[in-house]
Amino acid sequence: MATYKEYKCEACDYTVEANPKGHDVVMMGEIDSYMCEDCHEIVSLLASEKTVCPECSSEKLVKWNPVKGRCPKCGKKMKETGVIMMVD
Repeated sequence: MATYKEYKCEACDYTVEANPKGHDVVMMGEIDSYMCEDCHEIVSLLASEKTVCPECSSEKLVKWNPVKGRCPKCGKKMKETGVIMMVD
């Protein structure tokens, strides 16, 4: 079981649910979080999938985690909101 937390940018209100490490293993396999450099969204992809953004089909993805990473929209630091999701 994986634990995902909600992170919010206090500057622009962008929110995302992500694993604090940016990587986890669930029943479907390994999942990594990426930031798309074209549409500026955070996406989670199975390690077995081709690294293509499901939002805009861009291949310009960089690994991302909420602890070290910044808001993809405005570049400010994101904060944990306290909302926790359990994922299988």
